[in-house]
Formats: sequence, C-alpha cells, structure tokens
Amino acid sequence: MDIEYIAQPNKQLGKILAQLLDAKPKRTIFVSAFVGLQTIIRIKHQILELKGAGSDVRFILGIDLGGTSQEVLKELLGWKIGVSIVKHRIPGHTFHPKLYLFEWNNKAEIIIGSNNITEGGFFGNYEGCARITYKLPDDSAEFKRACAELKRFISPDGPTVYDLTGDFFKELIARNEVPKEAEARYGRDVSRKLSIRKPKATAKEKHLFGVEDIEPPLPLPADLLERLVEDMRRRRKERKKSITKGRKKPIHGIQLPMDDKAGDALLPAAFYMTLPTLQGRNIPGEGRIPLEAIELAKEFWGWPDEYAKDVSPRAGKERVYWNWRPSWRVWSVESPDNQVVQEVRMYMYENSSDFRFYVRPLINAGADLGDVVRVRRIAQSDAEYECVLARKGAPEYDEWIKYCTQPVRNSTRRFGYA
Repeated sequence: MDIEYIAQPNKQLGKILAQLLDAKPKRTIFVSAFVGLQTIIRIKHQILELKGAGSDVRFILGIDLGGTSQEVLKELLGWKIGVSIVKHRIPGHTFHPKLYLFEWNNKAEIIIGSNNITEGGFFGNYEGCARITYKLPDDSAEFKRACAELKRFISPDGPTVYDLTGDFFKELIARNEVPKEAEARYGRDVSRKLSIRKPKATAKEKHLFGVEDIEPPLPLPADLLERLVEDMRRRRKERKKSITKGRKKPIHGIQLPMDDKAGDALLPAAFYMTLPTLQGRNIPGEGRIPLEAIELAKEFWGWPDEYAKDVSPRAGKERVYWNWRPSWRVWSVESPDNQVVQEVRMYMYENSSDFRFYVRPLINAGADLGDVVRVRRIAQSDAEYECVLARKGAPEYDEWIKYCTQPVRNSTRRFGYA
C-alpha cells in the first residue's frame, strides 16, 4: 500500500483524476459536497465511455449551502448513471465530504481530502488530499477495511439519501432546494469575484496580499463551449427580435451586442486564440477577440464594469468606443526572459460590434496569422493580464492549439478556454 499527499496547486487534482479515468477503472465513485457545471462537463466524455464499457460509475453529492445547481443535476440525469443526493433536513448537518474511489482488477485508489468537484477544487484552489493506492490482491484486506469504514459515503443509505430521478429533480425545483448555476457559482466563488472587483492599490499604497502563479487547468471540452456559444447566439437573436418587434422599419442605431444582465457562463483561468494577420501594409496590428468569447466570460474581461464610453466624431459620424487600459505583461515562449509590461487599450467598438486589443510587443516578437496567444487575468501589482505568444513550430504551440476548439464566424481564427 502506498500513500501520496497531493498539495494543490503544486499538483492539480483535476489532472490526476483525468488520468485515472483514462485508465478505465471497473468501479468509480465520486463523492463531493459541491459540484460545478463547468467541472462536471470536463469529465463527461470519460464517464460516459466507462458507462458504455460496463463499468460501475456512481456519484454521491450534496446540495447543502447552495453549492450544487439545478443545471448540474439536470446534466447528470441525462447521463443515466447512479447519482445519490445526501441531505439532512435539519440545518447544521451539512453533507461535506470529498472522496474519489477507483478500482481495477490489480489495484484500487482512494483520494480523500478537501477538493470539491469545482474548478477551484480541481485546479485553482489551495487544497490538500491523500492518495492511497492498494495493490490487489496483496492489499485486499486493507482496501476492504477502508471501504467498510467509508461506507457511509461510498454506499450511503437511510432517510437522508435520495436517488436522483426525474421526479425527485422536479420536486427539488418546485421546493426551491437547489439554485441556478450562476447563483451556486457566486456562492462557491464569491471570494474570487470580490478580489477581482476590489479597487487596485495606488502607486503609493502597498498591496496587503501577495500572489503566485498557478498553472492553468485542462482545456474546457469543445462540446461544452460549442453548446454555450450556440445558446448565446440564440439569446442574441431573441434580444434583437424583441427590440425590433412591432416596428415597421429596422433599427439602424447602435445597440450593444452583448447581454450584460446575463450571468457569466464560464469562470475560466485562461483564454487561447489563434491570431489574425498582424503584419502588413495598412494592417493596424490589432487582435480581435470574438464577442462570443467576451460574453461567455465577462468577468474575465472586466466587462462592462471597467470600461468607459468615448464618442469620437469622424467624417460626420459618431464612433462609439468603450475603453479600458489595464497593464499587460507580454512575452513569447521563445524569449521568456524578455517580458514587457505596458498599458494596453482593450475596447469594444460599437459601430462594428467587435472587441479589440492592441499589443505592439506581440508584433515585435514576430506574431502573425495562425500563431496562438494565451491570455490570463493575473491581477498582479504590475499587470492585470498576461499575454504569451506561441508561434508555429514552438512546442507550446502544439499544446495550446488543442485549446482553440471554437471557430470564429467569417474567419479562419479559433478560440477556447481553460
């Protein structure tokens, strides 16, 4: 029997679990107090593959404190796997364990600690857990003893345990027992939102807390992004119809293209995008971020809170811009020691309904059509964002291009999130 201690973010549990699922265990049990939709979608393909191969896959979840949403439960219902909900009727008896069990013919693993099935729990939070590996059949007695002592969590029963069925799900909704995903995520990630929105210290004022770099998580599944993009486009069409309904002539005035009232669909750690042509005659060298990417993760891009409106008359027409000028740290994977920190203009151009940024150091580093950039909101004392270039031929390019799963309309560009 071997024991390993996992200290996240040094090692990210989400990546370890993905490897274990790829190893095709015959039994898999996930136990978690809180569950995030974005995180559960990350493992959907692997779980359904295991189910299709005849593996025993089960989830035992909590719904206390609003940490698991309606959308999560609806998604899991569609997987048609065993899902149990544990909830004590009297407040103060919160279902709060986090445990992951995997079993093969020749070994078994139990991971137990503080990590929920959330983006923070799997990738970004400071978490700790123990990973115990049992060699079978040599450690069978120890493994059976562990399963017996943890039976309350891995095989729960009794009056506080409920199978997740369609009828039970409807009852939960009718009784308002589980929140929407945006509300659940706010509860899970309130500290992150407050830290991003908190005013930055002035040049004379010291920051109270320090920061450290944390590796971005795995790429978000392409099918999740595709579904969210299609849903966003559908809502955009509906908004446009509601604005023009009952009018004899179409509206030609400028309308902000994004729905600022809708909650963010994603809370990403990093954004990846292939670049347009940046170098050439009459080419300004601006990168354009797809509106779909902005609307899916407005908090990541600071929209609309950080932006100020600016109207510039030109040739008898008013040009309307929404500007923000945060500091960016920009560098290339080919020259990691040559990092430039500078103010970058990020702006929404209403007249053409697009979002742009201008970063001269990218052009200086040779960035051009098809190269990949990774953008992270690091919120550090000297820079709000980090932008890293990986040109074709670099090892990082081969890795990061896998993240760029979503096509941009009327363009050869692609983007994605982690």
